[in-house]
Amino acid sequence: MNLETLKKLRLIIPGIIIVIYGLIYISIITKKEFSGFEFKEYTIPTVVAIIIGVLYEMFEVRYLVTNYSHKKIDLNIKNHICRLFTQPLNDIQRQFLFKKNRLKSIFYHVVDNDESLKQKSKNIYFNGIIWTSTADLSIISIFISVLILISMTMFEDNIKNNLLMFGFTTIMVGLISLGLHSLAFLKHIKLSNEQIEFIETHHINLVNTKITETLTKLDE
Repeated sequence: MNLETLKKLRLIIPGIIIVIYGLIYISIITKKEFSGFEFKEYTIPTVVAIIIGVLYEMFEVRYLVTNYSHKKIDLNIKNHICRLFTQPLNDIQRQFLFKKNRLKSIFYHVVDNDESLKQKSKNIYFNGIIWTSTADLSIISIFISVLILISMTMFEDNIKNNLLMFGFTTIMVGLISLGLHSLAFLKHIKLSNEQIEFIETHHINLVNTKITETLTKLDE
């Protein structure tokens, strides 16, 4: 998987999840089988999914879950790259390197100039879509479950019971997804560390050169 594919999937997956949940909800309140929905073409649900995905991305809803783990992943990369520098650093130099993703820029520069590291990045991108998709599924499922349980009061007992079951199912899906998100986060750390170990073995001189070049800008 490449970066462009990852971005496209991150854009459309939240919309697909919401469209599926919406169709299940409609099937329950209309007493129509989910399989009974017929689309002569998939243009409308696809467009709806994309619009929802764009709004979801614009309002950064995903970061309700991913913000903490994203900071941890970034900090892990920065700390490891900084440790590869063979010269002592004072507090001012260290703070300068950690600001504005300077250390991450060095990391990605090395990755982009090594084919082996590029191949390893594909595994990280694949894990990345699992990491964000489980966060999306968790957020959307829990939010939808609340809406379902609130809407139950508007329907007769038969529909109400089905909505109650659907609501609890979405809660369980949300909680399980949150657990899977945590596992994907731990794997992301592991995969990043494997890249950094490779960099330490094969590109430590390049890292030192780039850090030295970066530090020269401190006095500018």
